[in-house]
Amino acid sequence: SEKNERKRVVTTDTVEGVVDEWFRFHYDIFSDVLYIRLLSGEGVETVGELTDEGDILLREEGTNRAVGLTVVSWWKRFGEGTLPDSISEISRRIEPLTRRLAA
Repeated sequence: SEKNERKRVVTTDTVEGVVDEWFRFHYDIFSDVLYIRLLSGEGVETVGELTDEGDILLREEGTNRAVGLTVVSWWKRFGEGTLPDSISEISRRIEPLTRRLAA
């Protein structure tokens, strides 16, 4: 019977994807933290440094090459309204930060 059927609700805690085949991102929705990493920099030892904006820039140990960026309060700082429910829309909004990392 309908009374005995439970309504199922699906929630997502994280969103992951790749931007322009160069960057992998992982967004922790609950904590509002965005992690961006160059695909070519995955698995390398890194050192983090705090940027003027309060983000954490990850540099490859030894070469000092920028390979990642951690953005705390990403949606609070850069988003508008509710978080989009499409990975492509979230990727589009992350793209400006990947350009900053690539610079």
